[in-house]
Amino acid sequence: PRLTKMWTHLERQAGGMVKGMGEKQIEVDKRIIRKKMGKIKSALETVREKRLLYRSRRVKRQVPVVALVGYSNAGKSTLLNALSRANVS
Repeated sequence: PRLTKMWTHLERQAGGMVKGMGEKQIEVDKRIIRKKMGKIKSALETVREKRLLYRSRRVKRQVPVVALVGYSNAGKSTLLNALSRANVS
């Protein structure tokens, strides 16, 4: 959302112990948003690194990946049980 018109009632905030004009509320909000965006970007990069690591491990081990899809009550669990001799519910 746009922040420009949200804080027109607060022109400038007074500083802490210093007399005089402080920063505008929109500047405070922008700084907070930049901080949050930085945290999100670093978390996203961490996820990307982990996914790359897991992907490289799967490729190295050459484990086949299979997806069993179908409608409800189509017999997916029954087929999986028959193929793997497991008891999947």
